[in-house]
Amino acid sequence: MAVLLLDGVSGFFGEGSPEVNSLHFKKLCYMLANYSKGKLLSFEEPHVSQNFYKAELGLEDGSTFILLNCSYPFVAFASTVQYFDIEYVEDSLSSVVDAFSNGFRVLSADALNQQLILDERTHTLLNENSLNKEELNQIFYWKPKTVGDVIFNFWD
Repeated sequence: MAVLLLDGVSGFFGEGSPEVNSLHFKKLCYMLANYSKGKLLSFEEPHVSQNFYKAELGLEDGSTFILLNCSYPFVAFASTVQYFDIEYVEDSLSSVVDAFSNGFRVLSADALNQQLILDERTHTLLNENSLNKEELNQIFYWKPKTVGDVIFNFWD
């Protein structure tokens, strides 16, 4: 499995940080809504205490959320998104994103739910990562439980 915990993925980075194209993501959301005969109900940009874009699609059988990390083109699907509580799911629309996405990468629920392994004694994250020192400080402050909690977070 490729490393997901990349430098800046949490939203805490220095100069020259990577950014995603929000316009491409919004177009992707509209395309997924049309493809699924649904409707784009909401589109929310990252803000001071949320490091990801969040779109809600209304579908015949309910709604689904599409998330995009603010730094890397990492996309995830979720059934619910609440403050510090995201329920990641596998969604059939993942294959559509893969086919038409302009470089977005859909992360599986299994990858996002992978447990973080923190060594409090040495202040080290044992999961494979290239996170910067500020991100590691944030991890030891906020105590996220999973990889998804770092990639899609509500830290300020």
